[in-house]
Amino acid sequence: MTVTGAALAAPPRPGAPPLRASIRRLLLRRPELPAAAAVAAAWLALLAAAARDELAGHQAAGMAAMPGMAGVHPAAVVAAVTGLPGWVLMTVAMMGPAALVGVRHTGLNSLRWRRGRAMAGFAAAYLAVWAAFGALALAAAALFTGAAVPGPAALAAVLAAAAAWQLTPAKRRCLRACHRSVPLPPRGWRAEWGSLRFGLRNGAACLGSCWCLMLVMVAAPAGQVLWMAGLAGAVTAERLALRPRAVTRFITVACAFAAVAVLSLAGLLR
Repeated sequence: MTVTGAALAAPPRPGAPPLRASIRRLLLRRPELPAAAAVAAAWLALLAAAARDELAGHQAAGMAAMPGMAGVHPAAVVAAVTGLPGWVLMTVAMMGPAALVGVRHTGLNSLRWRRGRAMAGFAAAYLAVWAAFGALALAAAALFTGAAVPGPAALAAVLAAAAAWQLTPAKRRCLRACHRSVPLPPRGWRAEWGSLRFGLRNGAACLGSCWCLMLVMVAAPAGQVLWMAGLAGAVTAERLALRPRAVTRFITVACAFAAVAVLSLAGLLR
């Protein structure tokens, strides 16, 4: 009696494949998922900090409500150094969803064995651009306001400036640059520098597009998480929309309306 090859073949294992293999296949298709998890963790940290401050009865305003900003000395250098961790955490939460496109491009266009390093290089360079801007913004805010908390007039002024910036040609050029991708070298020092350079270029383009919106967080009052969520949604929609100019116009109107509303609620338009 002859035994065929089909009879000798082992029967298929019932059930789903092992979890580790499923995760590996998922990460091959969606290499940006670890970065998305970091964005989610940043939001959880900000929500936990806001809940802690609420339970403690703090009514901090402006950047003082950020993690690491309590009791900041008015000196500009001290303010920048002390507030930088909170600023970086806020940047990960707010700009992270829009930056996931660049992280994904870096991962999919890098060799499989160096994907993690390439995406980490992109993210580090991207955050370095925003960290430098944050340090300057915090130092400038400390110089102009000293120990005082920015009031509604300052917030309204920043919102009006953000609305005006949305209409400038420079804003449109930066937004177009945010949507550009570049080819990445496959290996060697050129590959390392390629991911870093792409992160710097993408971060600089996003900074040019959104810097005025991010300045709102310097002057925002208590309830910062709501401002963060609204601005993060606006930035992400502008980055991912098929027609970003329509979203840009909507953000312009929203910022202008918010500026008038802030002045109205503060009784400064009477």
